[in-house]
Amino acid sequence: MKTTLSLLAGLMLAGSSAAWAAGQVTVHAAQGSATLDEVQNLAQLVTQPALIDKVWWHGAVIAERGASAVAQQQQKTLADLRIWQSQSSGDRAAAVAEVLRQLSAVKVTGRQFVSLDPDWIRLHPDANRRLQGSYDLWLPPQSDNVWLMGALHGAGKVSWQPGQTVRGYLAGHEPLSGAENSYITVIAPTGETQRVPVAYWNHRHVEVAPGSTIWLGFSSWSLPDGQDDLNQRMISVLTHRVPE
Repeated sequence: MKTTLSLLAGLMLAGSSAAWAAGQVTVHAAQGSATLDEVQNLAQLVTQPALIDKVWWHGAVIAERGASAVAQQQQKTLADLRIWQSQSSGDRAAAVAEVLRQLSAVKVTGRQFVSLDPDWIRLHPDANRRLQGSYDLWLPPQSDNVWLMGALHGAGKVSWQPGQTVRGYLAGHEPLSGAENSYITVIAPTGETQRVPVAYWNHRHVEVAPGSTIWLGFSSWSLPDGQDDLNQRMISVLTHRVPE
């Protein structure tokens, strides 16, 4: 990624005299950031020589600069978890506190759920979104880990293993009080989500990509009154996560 940034420092983008307003993209990588002006569309961004063959596009995130709505949603979700914790006791209060701890550490951004794969954009012109305004492009290093998060013991990063199933990653990570016991949500680095059955009666062999998050939410019967959407809101926080 250091090479990427050294090239970005001298990057010149063509098309500054475009007939329409173009975007400004601040590129964030491990060693620093650089700003690109007059970026007309995704194709022009992802095919830059400084980026195209040096980026793990599967884990990259582009976000509109104004992420206030996402941040407000996160704060509302955290506030509802705090209320739930205060109204609970014993193991249930401890479980909610653990999930609250995890989500409080997440940094969110106004992620745009678009493919950044240069080949996909080249083959699908409708995926070549026009850029107008200010954006952030987050370029994490290629991951060899999987995140385990949610209502379980031992949340955190574990090493990605070829052929390992979702259920295999969960082995040794006992669920906390009120946790869902039949389904897990897998969040791919692209932001796509998949509901995966993991109980003994519905288990399905599902593998995950490096950089994915395996999220264990709460069962519907354990959620507080009036908070039926709390699981989905917690997942939304994670899909808008700034990649690490």
